[in-house]
Amino acid sequence: MQAVTNVFLEQLDMHYHQNDWFASINQALDGVSAAEAAWTSSGISNSIWQIVNHLIFWNEDVIHRIKGTENPHQAADNEETFGNPGDPEDEIGWNQTVERLNEVMNTLKTVIADLDDEKLKVPYAANRYSIERLLSHIMMHDTYHLGQIVLLRKLQSSWGGIDWS
Repeated sequence: MQAVTNVFLEQLDMHYHQNDWFASINQALDGVSAAEAAWTSSGISNSIWQIVNHLIFWNEDVIHRIKGTENPHQAADNEETFGNPGDPEDEIGWNQTVERLNEVMNTLKTVIADLDDEKLKVPYAANRYSIERLLSHIMMHDTYHLGQIVLLRKLQSSWGGIDWS
């Protein structure tokens, strides 16, 4: 049975691909230039580029946890997962970062699709909580940061709104 698994797949599609109730990550990043991605509102806040780096890191980490594999990318602390603000002149680097996010999210979708409801109840590691709870946390985490991306775009006047079509 895959009723709960299907809910996670639907949530992933909703927050990453579909504009349903709120903008998707794809919509929030659509048309963002390297200069916009590297911009910060105060010089101390995270840039869109940094938020995307952070999303890549933690979604990859969740994939490794579910698969029971070691994440080759380690961070000394959470701040390190954001990386540098990005180079406003590096359109290629920005596009590669967005493409990397797409790859990670597609991999996560495949990993979720391979689970069944029984597997979701299993701890992802010894003395840890369930895969179901892990997925719930990453979905909320990503949606939180999605809101930050939209807010940054609004602050820089680059947000054109949600395309509901």
